Amino acid sequence: MIQDTIVDLKEKTLGALGDGGVISQNLSSYEFRPQQLDMARGICDAIESNKHLIVEAGTGIGKSLSYLIPCIYHAVDKDQKIVISTYTKTLQNQLFLKDIPFLKEALGLDFGYALCLGSENYLCPRRLNRDHTYDLFDSGPRLEELRRLVRWSTESESGIRSDLDFMPSEGLWDGVCRDPDLCMGKKCSYRKGCFYKKAKEKQKRSHILITNHSLFFTNLASGGRVLPDFDAVVFDEAQTLEDVATGYLGIEISNARIKYLLDSIYNPRKKKGILVKLRTTGRQEVDHIEADLEDARKASDRFFLEISVIFGQESSSKRIVTKNIVFNHLEEPLKRLASSLSEVLDHVKEDDDRVLVKVCCKRCLALSKAASFILKQTQRDFVYWIDISRKRRGTRYALFAAPIEIADEMEKRLFSKISPIIMTSATLSTNRNFNFIKERLGIRNASEVMVESPFNYEENVLLYIPKDIADPNEAFSVFQRDVAGHIRKIIDIMKGRIFILFTSYSMLYNIYDDLVLNYKNINFLRQGDKPRYALLEDFKKNENSVLLGTSTFWQGVDVPGKSLECVMITRLPFSVPDDPVTEARMELIESRGENPFVKYQVPQATMMFKQGFGRLIRSKTDRGVVAILDPRIRTRYYGRSFINALPRCRHTFDIGKVRDFFNYYLDE
Repeated sequence: MIQDTIVDLKEKTLGALGDGGVISQNLSSYEFRPQQLDMARGICDAIESNKHLIVEAGTGIGKSLSYLIPCIYHAVDKDQKIVISTYTKTLQNQLFLKDIPFLKEALGLDFGYALCLGSENYLCPRRLNRDHTYDLFDSGPRLEELRRLVRWSTESESGIRSDLDFMPSEGLWDGVCRDPDLCMGKKCSYRKGCFYKKAKEKQKRSHILITNHSLFFTNLASGGRVLPDFDAVVFDEAQTLEDVATGYLGIEISNARIKYLLDSIYNPRKKKGILVKLRTTGRQEVDHIEADLEDARKASDRFFLEISVIFGQESSSKRIVTKNIVFNHLEEPLKRLASSLSEVLDHVKEDDDRVLVKVCCKRCLALSKAASFILKQTQRDFVYWIDISRKRRGTRYALFAAPIEIADEMEKRLFSKISPIIMTSATLSTNRNFNFIKERLGIRNASEVMVESPFNYEENVLLYIPKDIADPNEAFSVFQRDVAGHIRKIIDIMKGRIFILFTSYSMLYNIYDDLVLNYKNINFLRQGDKPRYALLEDFKKNENSVLLGTSTFWQGVDVPGKSLECVMITRLPFSVPDDPVTEARMELIESRGENPFVKYQVPQATMMFKQGFGRLIRSKTDRGVVAILDPRIRTRYYGRSFINALPRCRHTFDIGKVRDFFNYYLDE
């Protein structure tokens, strides 16, 4: 019976994708790709054998259709739910707005699908319309924003922030968005018009749920309270899973978060907060709240002052290796504040206010517990660190604790609970195998499929590796000067259509300043000056554009065609060894008698390197040059690992060959 089902799923999937199938009949840009069928075949096997699968699918295979079609057929046939999780919003939107609506029509199937977003993305009608909402905000521009939100709330079907035709200020949106702790559930008088409730109801009726890795691991960390129950998962852009999961399985406290909590109880500058309402009860307990609130505020100031003395005020990330590095001034005052708030609960009449008081109690206790956890460092398999960020309004101090390795937790909480789980990306292998990703994520039993890109890299790509650049480990300032010189040589040839990828902001800023001084007619775009989408729009519109970016532009960016014809990789993307999480992971590997550079840093950097290379060729007609300006790729023993990870393409050390390539191919 199972074998018949496998054949049936394969027949339907391969028939739909094959030459003459429904996809070719409905997709004007259809091309028959044997590699796409190979990937789809592997996914059908994984679904029906209920086994995990790792798929590396090179650029241009059309991997989204390869997994969506069998998932849709299976979900409809078995009346199941399948989660499709992505790393970037770009891919998430492509699936939800383009690929799935197309497939629903082309396949002729009646199935439900839904976009799953964090609840903070939804407007809360109760918080927007409560009687005292207008008192929470200053007059002027913020009041006008609020009025625009009120008008929009009566017209919008989704209530999703991204559907707004203007960008509300953070403070305003925080006060009116859905907050799970503040939700009154069935007691809410606005329940019928609740945007989030409608979205959840749609999700429950859907076969395919589109989400992102962040929300997926929020759901995992919450014990499954965010997403509906589901039967299978596809992780696209799966090379990012370890870092995302690590963040969501950890703990954080910060001076900004504590201040926000205390101000929500009572903000002495604005004279607003829940305490204003509590004072109307006339209870003596309110005096205790005021006193404990003041104690908590002083304790927070003292705590973070001592932190600043030890760690300084310059923006950085630093490991916390000493237990109880400062006295825990926060723990007891926050507990007392929670206790005094709970004492007044019986005398609060309005449900709305009771919810607010309960939330404040809960958050006080959570922050108290987090501070104790981070300072005591009793969890030996965790790494502890601080992030310092200098802002215009002051310095933000955030303390973190996160598991050094997530493999055991992933196996226990995910891979042993849900099956099948399909992980796919263009960059999951190192040294032509999946051992690294399997070990990092705790994948013990999985099928494996590796499918090459259909693009002709040997004909369409020239790899430029200059010889006359200093080693960054031996003479960094000389290396940076040499890199800047080679970048100028390529700009002189191309006049634009270039991505320059960096591994650090400091080098990016230095090179940017050098280029701006040397060129007047080039449109230089620097990460951080505008949102990513705005930078990409500007880049595509102007052929004389050169975009300088760090990690966010190494992956998840799709610029096909003549807008992008050169990618420069300034430095091999090794993780910074003194990054707290990286450092802890390397120490753990070393404690096992293994070489952390070979075991962890090289394979991790190789995966990111492949991502950077992959920005160039996005369609079969794309052509261009990838310039690798880090000499270690040819001088160090590990350089061959990076070269071998790339598709076969022509190499040159000669800048003249780069000029000839563009003259011959790109001026046709």
